[in-house]
Amino acid sequence: MVSESGELVGILTEADLLYKELPEERGGWLSRPDPQGVRKREGLVARDLMTWPVFTVEEDTPLREAARLMARHRVNRLPVVREGRVVGIVSRADVLKALVRDDTELERAVREALLRELWVDPATVHIRVEDGVVHLEGTVDRWSDKELVERWVAGIDGVVAVRSQLTYRVDDRRLREVPGSEPLGWIR
Repeated sequence: MVSESGELVGILTEADLLYKELPEERGGWLSRPDPQGVRKREGLVARDLMTWPVFTVEEDTPLREAARLMARHRVNRLPVVREGRVVGIVSRADVLKALVRDDTELERAVREALLRELWVDPATVHIRVEDGVVHLEGTVDRWSDKELVERWVAGIDGVVAVRSQLTYRVDDRRLREVPGSEPLGWIR
């Protein structure tokens, strides 16, 4: 990482350094002259060789977002920043390691999410995980609970897909306030 006055201004990778070893462009690796390649091949200091702008993530950035950013910008590493200061680096290998969980660990994460995040009694939902695919069966109170559980589980790192056979007791899509009655507040 290249910084100036404590601010991250670029990143220098092995790929950047490889430009120093490339022969001059005459129809070799690249069919058209690459100004960035020329700059890097002829560069003598870090600023000449570095890649910018630098794409970064914060410490609490979800892994899926980091993976999307890496894929979109074709980078292998992202500096992790806290209040503008680099506190670490996350690589594609780090992201893949975290996203690939074994089924037992994934089932535990789903149970914890149901109880801790969604306040759904995990005893009312049967969870089975096979090769990263989460199968849900059981009954929840409302249609909106069913939708929320399915979406929440799909967003857990490592979940490949959700196959739901959840049912619900009350279809809260059809609930309406009765004219002249006190509003329930949460139903709108």
